[in-house]
Amino acid sequence: MDLTTDKLEGATVKKQVHIISDDPIEPEFALTVTGAVLPIVAVDSPMKRIQMAGLAGSELRTEVTLKKGSWLGVELLSHELKWGNARVEGVKPVDGEDAWVFTLAAPPAERPGVFNEELRLKVRTSDGEERDLPFVFRVEHNARVLASPRGQIKFPAQLVQKVYGPNPTPQAMTVNLRAGGDEVNFNVLDVKLDENLSGVFRTELVERTPGKVYQVKVWLDAWHEKRQVIGKMTILTDDPEAEEVSLWVMALFNAPRASN
Repeated sequence: MDLTTDKLEGATVKKQVHIISDDPIEPEFALTVTGAVLPIVAVDSPMKRIQMAGLAGSELRTEVTLKKGSWLGVELLSHELKWGNARVEGVKPVDGEDAWVFTLAAPPAERPGVFNEELRLKVRTSDGEERDLPFVFRVEHNARVLASPRGQIKFPAQLVQKVYGPNPTPQAMTVNLRAGGDEVNFNVLDVKLDENLSGVFRTELVERTPGKVYQVKVWLDAWHEKRQVIGKMTILTDDPEAEEVSLWVMALFNAPRASN
């Protein structure tokens, strides 16, 4: 039985094999085989991944420890970054372990943006094999105030339909706001909706971590006779470089069909 494990790292795998034999009592039976797919080298961090994020306009830097993930011994032969969106500033072996601390850096970006990068290791394992190991990660150059989701909030049909009929129930979607870097502190001063959203939508501000994390709940309160309602929500902050964060808010009002 063969099993391709390229995309199964970290998974527990179960496979069933159908056995046919010449046993007169039980000529056929199923055998379940269970196994764990271990990485040759793993990221040693709570998130189990490489992370690079910080403010646009600032150089980004992080340290990540890579260590062997199975019983095989590992020798690091070489390393490289694939796309040039970051660089390796140093590699330090960890004493007494098959592990290394990589120092990664990325140059400043003029504008916020997200780029992919891939750290490629060439290693030799104690079974004599040479292996190429890719670690894909993102380089995030953040705005000072980040909104998630970005750009727009669109209420899905299953939520819109809950405000229809004789017993409507208001529905909410949430916008999360957070500081784009450790050095950023901001306060939300106000949340404004375009006039055409009034009477249909309202907002509720929730402070999660003062100066760092906020939530804006956008409530859909009422059904509207127009097929589509769309407008802008503007979040005002006291950050001099991010005084406004804007998102489009929209909902499609298609009355549910009467059941037969």
